[in-house]
Amino acid sequence: MRDLRRVVVTGIGIVSPAGNWPGDFFERIVAGRSAIRLLPVIERPSPVQVAAWIDQPIDDGSKGTPPDRVTQLALAAGRRALEDAGLIGHTELLGDMAIHLGTGSGGNATIDQAFHRLYAENQERISPMSLPRGMNNAAASELSIRHGMKGASNTYSMACASSAAAIGEGLRAIRHGYCERVLAGGSEAALTFGVLHAWHALRALATPDAQPEASCRPFSADRNGLVLGEGAGFLVLESLDSAQQRGATILAELAGYGASTDATHMTHPSSQGQVMAIKHALADAGITAAAIDYVNAHGTGTSAGDAVEAESLRSVFGEQVQRITVSSSKAVHGHLLGAGGAVELAVAILAMQQALVPPTAHCRVPDLELGIDMVAEGARRQSLNTVMSNSFAFGGSNAVLIARRLQL
Repeated sequence: MRDLRRVVVTGIGIVSPAGNWPGDFFERIVAGRSAIRLLPVIERPSPVQVAAWIDQPIDDGSKGTPPDRVTQLALAAGRRALEDAGLIGHTELLGDMAIHLGTGSGGNATIDQAFHRLYAENQERISPMSLPRGMNNAAASELSIRHGMKGASNTYSMACASSAAAIGEGLRAIRHGYCERVLAGGSEAALTFGVLHAWHALRALATPDAQPEASCRPFSADRNGLVLGEGAGFLVLESLDSAQQRGATILAELAGYGASTDATHMTHPSSQGQVMAIKHALADAGITAAAIDYVNAHGTGTSAGDAVEAESLRSVFGEQVQRITVSSSKAVHGHLLGAGGAVELAVAILAMQQALVPPTAHCRVPDLELGIDMVAEGARRQSLNTVMSNSFAFGGSNAVLIARRLQL
């Protein structure tokens, strides 16, 4: 039996509505400056009125016809993570590197355009690249081609838990000796006409606030739904030995991963399932609940979702729940769906590095019945040694990640 190896984070790459570099991104999260805005009418009116999108050109390094937007975002964020880890140009280190990528629905724009040509324009032929560009593993494949990464390429599609699961499974792969390093994270670009209509039909989206940027209000008594966003986030995971041997800067230790399935309902969350995932993550990290200092919550801003997550935290932490700071960054960058887990774990790691807990922005009327400290008043200085990030998804998929300061 192989000895279990410790796993560390050596690089972070982010492309999001709230910023495309970890420093700038975290500064905006801490300031609570929302990237949520009113959606403009471009060709056809959308039933969805507010969202968070990236309005800057995406430099993904592509030549010729660009890939689907979900792949563009993945290429940009993935490269930034590799750059942050000091791996670009090191062919021998990249050559056996694995990719674990999460996405909820893959190439939405490609599929949307193909169907529009068939059904709206009555075209008989669509692009022969529609299938390879639209498939869920296209982004992982393009990343491997771009950087010569020939290790295992795994794509996880578990709705909003996709990238958290990708990171967790990357942790396991390194820990058990299947590889030395993994580029793990996720990408989502779901702000297409058809997908927006589908989300609108589900009636889970927030209606615009008088101040559109405050439309997403997690843990606030007046919350009324989630706000969609787009983006990508990646972490470079390595065995501790590998990182030390090459002199890499270690950002955090990835210590625990827990996963579960509610097995109750497609869209309504279950506290029992979430509690199971949290307890699995704590056990995997070899710690008790008392060790957790901060939780980056799933916190979407839906009435039921926030209440169930708070119930889960109270169940696990008991009387200590008020000692733990809990916040949701979705109020600033929107719900990034399959990419959310990676981006939000990055938030938790950056908070730990800077000893600064980000607030839950726009929590104007804190819902005291939730019984948690949701950091509604603004960012808070706090020494953090161990942090947790929750990702809970439609379909009942739950993924929880724990990171901590490296102690040798």
